[in-house]
Amino acid sequence: MKKIFLCAMLISLSCSDSVDADFDLCNECVIIDNTLYNSSKTVDFTVNNVLLNRDFLTIKIGASGCSGNSWKATLIDANQILESNPMQRNIRVIFENNEACLAIFEKEFAFNIKKLKEDESKIILNLENWNTQINYN
Repeated sequence: MKKIFLCAMLISLSCSDSVDADFDLCNECVIIDNTLYNSSKTVDFTVNNVLLNRDFLTIKIGASGCSGNSWKATLIDANQILESNPMQRNIRVIFENNEACLAIFEKEFAFNIKKLKEDESKIILNLENWNTQINYN
C-alpha cells in the first residue's frame, strides 16, 4: 500500500496536466528524482527495443508473466546533467510485474521525455540495460 501511495504522489507531481492521473498514466511521463533513481532496482525484465519518435521514447520490455496486461513501468531520470557536449542524462525504468506465470511476453511503454531536454537542442540519454546511447534531437 505504501508503494502505491508513493507512486500516486509522484504521478500527481510529474503529470499535473492530467486530471485523472493514476499509476498507469505514468507511462506517459518521466519523473526526475535522484533519490528515487538511486533507490530503485531494475531487475526481472529486459529492454528489447527502444524507439525515439519526436518527444516520445518507447521502450519495449520483455518479462515473464501471464499476459503483461497488469505490468506497470515508470521512467526515472537521475536529475544529474553529465558534463559533455551534448549533455547527457541517465535514465532507468522501474518495472512492476505481479504476474506469477512463466510465459514470456513483451509490452511497449511510451514516455513523454520533452522536459529532459530543457533548453538544449540535443541531448544524449543513457538508458540502463540498453547498450546504445539515445540521441535526442
